[in-house]
Amino acid sequence: MERRELSAADIYHKFAAQLDKDGFRLYRAAQRSTGFQPYDAFPYEDNRGAFEAADGHTLLRYLEAAHFDAVTWEIVPGTTYERAILGKVDTTTPEYRAFREAICADALGRMGLAHLLKTKEKEAKEVGYER
Repeated sequence: MERRELSAADIYHKFAAQLDKDGFRLYRAAQRSTGFQPYDAFPYEDNRGAFEAADGHTLLRYLEAAHFDAVTWEIVPGTTYERAILGKVDTTTPEYRAFREAICADALGRMGLAHLLKTKEKEAKEVGYER
C-alpha cells in the first residue's frame, strides 16, 4: 500500500484549530506573499470599518478574491463609491493550489511546525543520496 504524503495545507488544517484559530497566521502568510493591503484594495469597505474587527479568515477571503480576480464592483446608490462583491475563487486551479500550499507552509513555519514539512533535502536523504 502506497503512503500518501501530506501537503502543507493538510498539515496546516490538522493544527489550525489549536494554533491558528483566528486565521491570522495564514492571512499574514498570504499577505507576505502578495503584498495585499485591504485598505488599498477595498477603500469603501475600509472606510465603513469592515476590517476593524475582522479575523484572519475574513481578511483572507478578501485577499484571495482580490488576488484571483474574483471581485465585481457595484455603485453604492446615491454616491460615487463602489463596493466589492466577493465572488467564489476557483480553488481547483494549479495557481491557487500552489498559492495555498506556499502560504500554509509559511504559516506552519511560524507556528513552529516547519519540521513536519517534507523538503527536497529530506526526500534526497530518504532515498539514499544527498544533493
